[in-house]
Amino acid sequence: MDKSARWNERYAAKELVWSAGPNELLARELQGLAPGPGGGRALDAACGEGRNGLWLAEQGWQVTAMDFSSVAIEKGQQIAERRGLILDWQVADVTRDPLPEHHFDLVVVLFLHTDPAERSRWLPRLIRTVAPGGTFFYLGHDPENIEHGVGGPQDPDLLPAVDEIAQALPGFELLRAEIVERPVAADPGHRRERDRERDREDSGTALDTFVRAVAPA
Repeated sequence: MDKSARWNERYAAKELVWSAGPNELLARELQGLAPGPGGGRALDAACGEGRNGLWLAEQGWQVTAMDFSSVAIEKGQQIAERRGLILDWQVADVTRDPLPEHHFDLVVVLFLHTDPAERSRWLPRLIRTVAPGGTFFYLGHDPENIEHGVGGPQDPDLLPAVDEIAQALPGFELLRAEIVERPVAADPGHRRERDRERDREDSGTALDTFVRAVAPA
């Protein structure tokens, strides 16, 4: 079974795999980033059920939401219809399918974890989709999370550290590049089953790699 089929099964198994609202750090960091009077173009890469892209659309962004899971995209479309939002939903694998270069005013990549060889291909490709002066926003489980946090993959090869992401952005202005803490009690999709069994009310704090950068004009 390939990866997209496995994720289709996971998304089909419950109403929502991730929370209904956007990632809290993304909403807090980007609340004041105006898309412009005509609406800026935003890419939600590996969007899942679209919780972050939906929030961006509510802020006035013209959102392209991509994921290789057709089930996740269908669920996102249904949520958008109920909320009266218009997004460009695409069943596509951002790690390998063609992407426009220098096109998006905002590119958000949250919790996209692959092996280093695959990451060495998709990370620069996604960075090249950022338009001049645009913003690149990356958030994912940090390697330190394996020993000192909760949830997420347990293979360190799947978890890029802050320096790896920052070094992939030559010429960008780094606004933030650091490890951040994330309480996961209200973030059910990122908890391991044993975390839920151990403490269903408070499964602790995750450690995430966070990089926000602006492309040269």
